[in-house]
Amino acid sequence: MSDNPVLAEKKSIDSENIIAAIKNAKTAVVTAHVNPDGDTLASMLALAGILESFGLETVHRVMHDEVPSFYKFFPDQEKVLCSMKDIDREKLLEEYDISFSCDCGSVQRLGSAGLIWQKAKLTCNVDHHLSNPLYADLNWVDVNATCTGQVVKDIMLDLNKLIKAESLNNGTVQIEPLSINEDLATLLFITLLTDTGGFRHSNTNAEVFTWAAELTNQGAEPSKLFNLLFNQMPFRTIKVIGAALDAAEIIELDISDLISGERPRDDEKEENGVRRREIIPKNKLRIAYTTTTKELLSKLSAKEEDTDEIVDHLMRIKDINMCIYLREDTKNESNFKGSLRSLCEIDCSKIANQLNGGGHARAAGFNCSAKSFHQLKSIVLEKIAEHIKGINKN
Repeated sequence: MSDNPVLAEKKSIDSENIIAAIKNAKTAVVTAHVNPDGDTLASMLALAGILESFGLETVHRVMHDEVPSFYKFFPDQEKVLCSMKDIDREKLLEEYDISFSCDCGSVQRLGSAGLIWQKAKLTCNVDHHLSNPLYADLNWVDVNATCTGQVVKDIMLDLNKLIKAESLNNGTVQIEPLSINEDLATLLFITLLTDTGGFRHSNTNAEVFTWAAELTNQGAEPSKLFNLLFNQMPFRTIKVIGAALDAAEIIELDISDLISGERPRDDEKEENGVRRREIIPKNKLRIAYTTTTKELLSKLSAKEEDTDEIVDHLMRIKDINMCIYLREDTKNESNFKGSLRSLCEIDCSKIANQLNGGGHARAAGFNCSAKSFHQLKSIVLEKIAEHIKGINKN
């Protein structure tokens, strides 16, 4: 269970209120975060489809970005409206009864779609990240869920409980129970594949495989979806990844002086009369680091989405403990996007939170301003050092 009592309480309260709000709504807008990944996009599409099946008259799917080219195989992706395009904004309502953000840690991360999300009579936040600050009127944030798609599935299950209860009370069936068809199974399976890294990440557990088996029986095709998600990169993407890996370096930090404590622990060693805890062997933190400039993206006619898997390639380097990947924002001057990965006790989400970001303990991202890569690199390393100093205090 989560060690965050606020999140645990909000889930138990808001789940009931969100179901009641859906019941009373006629119009809804569902949004995803900027620079969308498979979880935010697929969970948005899945939730929108569920709301339509439940009987809402109008359900719009809205993002700041257009759907990335390599996600064009997602069911219903053609229904996504881009909030940056005039022709799409003309199709939107002035106000919605209810709005949903999916897999998003803040209104700002929704980009221009956040302005539409905020105009709803009631805003809802659907997520699974521990770092989520619960920014909506109603929040369904389950930190024990592997992906946001799993939270969307729970919403559907609770809607079915409502349908069953009302049918029993009325003696007649008003709405048919919601079911998972091939398209919905595909979208939910994509959320699982994305947030487990193809069942490679540490959040892959028995429950994940049980649900994956159910979705396969309901129409999802694991091999086909894995191939489409991970093995169909444009040539320009390979060139961008290759350039970033060519520029990669290993930063080795001696963190012994940052770690000390009075409490005896199995992983502490006494040096010069001071107990020093080992977060990693010999407290030598090895960080894989690389960057991508906007000039490179322009030269290769590449897009920001072409950089998404660079940090995962860095993670394959032997004997590293962390990865830092920084990329210049192609649209905003002096703005950078960053990705953090950890294979040790260092919590990426706590570091990202200080840099206008968030995520998981082992994987997080951020978006912040800096004068240069060098300055931002120094800032991130400083935040890592501050975090390490605080580890013994918890």
